[in-house]
Amino acid sequence: MAGTPGPGAAAVTPGSADAAQHGPARAAGAAVAARIDGEPVYAFTLDTIWQQRRAAKASVERRMVLDDIIQARLLAARASDAGPKEPAGVTVAFAPDVMVEERLVAALREVHGKDIDAAVKTLPGGTLDGLLTAQPPIPQPQLEAIFGRQGPLKLEIALSTEQQALAGKVDVLRYLLPGGEAASVTLYDVYHRQNVQGRLALSQQPAKVAAQQARRIVANAFVLHWARQRFGAEAVADLRKAISDGEAVAALQNLHGVGLDTDSGSPLLNRLSAEVSAQEIEAFYSQHKDLFARIDKVRARHIRVADEAQAQRVVKALQGGAAFAATARRMSRAADAAKGGDLGWISADGSKDWLASLAFSQPPGKPSAPVRAPVGPNENAYWEIVLVEEQVHGTHPPQSETVRYQASRMIALQKAMQQLDQMAEQSRRTARIEIAEAL
Repeated sequence: MAGTPGPGAAAVTPGSADAAQHGPARAAGAAVAARIDGEPVYAFTLDTIWQQRRAAKASVERRMVLDDIIQARLLAARASDAGPKEPAGVTVAFAPDVMVEERLVAALREVHGKDIDAAVKTLPGGTLDGLLTAQPPIPQPQLEAIFGRQGPLKLEIALSTEQQALAGKVDVLRYLLPGGEAASVTLYDVYHRQNVQGRLALSQQPAKVAAQQARRIVANAFVLHWARQRFGAEAVADLRKAISDGEAVAALQNLHGVGLDTDSGSPLLNRLSAEVSAQEIEAFYSQHKDLFARIDKVRARHIRVADEAQAQRVVKALQGGAAFAATARRMSRAADAAKGGDLGWISADGSKDWLASLAFSQPPGKPSAPVRAPVGPNENAYWEIVLVEEQVHGTHPPQSETVRYQASRMIALQKAMQQLDQMAEQSRRTARIEIAEAL
């Protein structure tokens, strides 16, 4: 944020009233829970994340949280040192630094909300508006130079380098943090913090949206300023880093398929899947045949009626205990009505029309809900009700495309998970980790 005081701004002077009030808290914030290759992990970071997790699960242990923080820091550092090996597979809605700051402020508010609210009440007027010193009007020509003239709604807004530079010179709000220097929120600050939808809204109503979003930025600045005064700039920076580490590890896990299904578009999984050999697929198939189960064939009946109202009458009769075959003979308009709507055996390897596909999707022994046939625009609509009487189960053939695709994706996921586990293990093995005795 342009003009925002740095971490050391408005430091508490020893012997002042603020120092007397916040001294113990700052001392606690400076306490170290662990060191990784000499770099501290602050107790403030550990306690904040621990309290967050305990709100969801009271049994979470403090040491377990510390282990997670250490693991995330090691993995994030290793991923950063190695550089990007794969292109990003997921579009990020907000800029990474914006996401981290929002999570940081949310964590502080979640754990220290009462104290933060109490600090707000000491401001002039008892609200965050007491921080504001000016809201300069934004001339329309400047807005048009940045966002262009109002016109048809666009799908996406992306300012050029020149437009961003212009936006950085336009103050939306000016404010003064307690004991700090004057600061401002620029139009670029607001633009940078928006996702696609937010930028579209900003381009349509720049003055109104910018003023609303600038207040959120000021609110965040106050929370961070309060936390730095209370716990120290280094402790807050460490908590920010822990949150950033968590985001980096989540992206790394996403790349390696953690929490995703085997059809995910992870570039790493796609590459590893393409590299799987026929021999690997054959071995995987022989060891995991149960993963390739399928319905080989079904024996089914159906009832075809002309409209939905009649279909509902058929369903009501069946629910009342009427036999399916007898109901088909009496009410179906299909050619096989005299045979009780018998479709016979339908094979999985045969050519299946939509009715056969419907039969394969139904559990045995229970009539389906009425389904409208996918007829063309000039064809008469009709409804089908299907009853599967028997299913015969088997497995997909080993040479089938289904086996090749599914096995290669599952093998790729195993390899990706092994890579991630090896990275985590090597990171811990090569790091010098010191845990504080009092935990």
